[in-house]
Amino acid sequence: MEGNLNAIPLVELLGLIHSHRRSGVLEVSLGPLPLSLRFAGGEVVGAAILDWEGLEALFSFPLHPQEGVFRFGVTPPAADKPLMPFSALLGEWARVNDEWDRFRTLVDSPSRVLEAIRPKPPYEVFQGGKSVRTAAKAWGVPLLIAMERAYMGVREGDLYPLRRYAWYALRIRYQGKKGKTLEEFGQLQALLDGTRNLGEVIASGVPIGLVRRYLVQALASGELAPPGRGWLLRDLTWEMEKEESA
Repeated sequence: MEGNLNAIPLVELLGLIHSHRRSGVLEVSLGPLPLSLRFAGGEVVGAAILDWEGLEALFSFPLHPQEGVFRFGVTPPAADKPLMPFSALLGEWARVNDEWDRFRTLVDSPSRVLEAIRPKPPYEVFQGGKSVRTAAKAWGVPLLIAMERAYMGVREGDLYPLRRYAWYALRIRYQGKKGKTLEEFGQLQALLDGTRNLGEVIASGVPIGLVRRYLVQALASGELAPPGRGWLLRDLTWEMEKEESA
């Protein structure tokens, strides 16, 4: 079974799979952003955006997308336990989607680097400039909690968003393999030699939007496959959404 989310909304599609107690894998794509859902007897037993797995990844994906495509393939039932009871999962998914929308009005993605203006607890972890994802690890809290704290810090004037992202530290060496994506970004080819990070590439005059679009296409196509590519792709697409709406 496959189709377009314009014809059948994602929530209805999920409800159909659940009500018919189907087992299989649902692949949903919103442009370059993919979501894979595993079902067993109509319950969601697995979720992933590339290598980013679990409820945290699932709840970062839009529950009510305006467009997209899907494909459902039947598989034998698995013995895996549901991530959450189905109705509770949908409710929590919708709630967390709303939270992400609210937090991202001030912090466009968890890769955004923030600086502590007044480094009082708990914001001292941002001293020197740190991303929200780095802060989440330092605090030992879920990413959504870290985003809420970052949102409150920016709103209250304790944190200031810097003009850089965690992915600026990436060093990419283009080796001429699977070059279809890079052919569209010839300006970058000579600069992706592994001797400089992406922040230095941007500082040399390459527009950040161009670098971001290259990363999104290369990650989505598998041309680039660094560890953490799932959450990196999610952050980059969030940043593109903010950039396009500005």
